[in-house]
Formats: sequence, C-alpha cells, structure tokens
Amino acid sequence: MNNKLISALMFIFLINIPYLSLAHEVSKPTFTIGAMQINDNALDVLIGPDVKIDNSHIVAYLTVSYYVSPSLAFESGVISSSEFSASLPNNESGALHGKSYSTNGALTITAKTDTSYLFGLKYNPSINKTIDFYGKAGLIFWATDFIVNGSGILTYNGSTYNSKNFLKVDGSDPYIGLGLSYKINKNTSLAFDYLSTAATSDQGGVAIDLSGYSLSWMRNF
Repeated sequence: MNNKLISALMFIFLINIPYLSLAHEVSKPTFTIGAMQINDNALDVLIGPDVKIDNSHIVAYLTVSYYVSPSLAFESGVISSSEFSASLPNNESGALHGKSYSTNGALTITAKTDTSYLFGLKYNPSINKTIDFYGKAGLIFWATDFIVNGSGILTYNGSTYNSKNFLKVDGSDPYIGLGLSYKINKNTSLAFDYLSTAATSDQGGVAIDLSGYSLSWMRNF
C-alpha cells in the first residue's frame, strides 16, 4: 500500500470541497448493498509442499455516502465477517508473522476476520452520467482471530495449541479504491468497486494484505 498516494488523494479531495460545492447542486445521499469477493494473503507465508490455502471468501458489502458537494462525499461502510484457512501436513515448520511455528500431526489454521468498518472519502468527477467513475480512500477498522484445529499440535512462538485461538490482532489502516456505476434509472444504479489495503498490526507484526471486488445495487435516498 502506498501511503503517500493515499495522503495525496485525501488532500486533493479536501482542497476541492469549497470549489466543487459552488459549481453544482449537491447530490443526494446514496446507499449501496452487494457482494464482495475478498482475497486475503495473510496465510500465504505458509505456502509449501502439500499445504492447501483458501484465501478467498464472498462477503456482504454495504456503504452509505453523504455528499458535501456534487463530486465529494463522506462514505461509511461495512464488510461482513470472513474466513481464510491453510491446511498443514505433519512435521511442517517455518515462520508465521515473524514468529516460529512447527506442527506435530495434520492441522488447519484459520484466520477469522470480524465485521470490518470503513470510513473515508469518495470522489466522483463525472456527475450525472450514465456511467460514472469514482475513487475512494479512507480507513478500515478490522480484527482477526487465528485459530488452530485438527488432530495435530501447533507449536507457535514457544507455546503449544490444539483446537483453540492462538493469536488475536486488530488495527485501523488506510485503504484505497476505484469504481464505476451504471445508471439504470434516476435513483438506481449498479456499482462495481475494487478496494485494497495493506496493514501491519503492532501486535505480533501480523501482516494483512487484503483486496476485494464488489458488485452492488446503489440507491439514491
């Protein structure tokens, strides 16, 4: 994630508020609801022979946008909980998020992310077009539990675990997104978004590399 790019985009959004608000009538608030395919590479460090990783999940995606000018809106959103897993064979070892691990017996490590919340800015330079393009940037608030299950034993950072939570982390990190909407009628559109974030928690150095594509139904209030 390029934090300098996000900072630049947010600065551009903010300095344009007074000019954009004078140019046109402010748009109505909008509500979107849809599905998002999330890809999370948090478990990719476990990749190896006979290791099976499932790092994709379909989740619900909702946003509400409140316009302060025709082109600029504050946006809040919710991404429903997700789950990613890695199946490890017997006698596997390596490093997971900066700490050593080893397995005694086959087991599965699951990363369960709670409902995540977003708050940011949405910039739409094309106003009242059949096809509108927009960009967005802000913060995502997340929390993830790492859980081990199976017949084996996981040794992680010097402690042993079996069928229990061995690591819990959370954070708030910048995201950036692009999207387009297709207007069906005056108040209804279909929207396609791409979101991406890269986060590193201070708790254990856990790296979360998250991206997702969403298809949503958009409605003006």
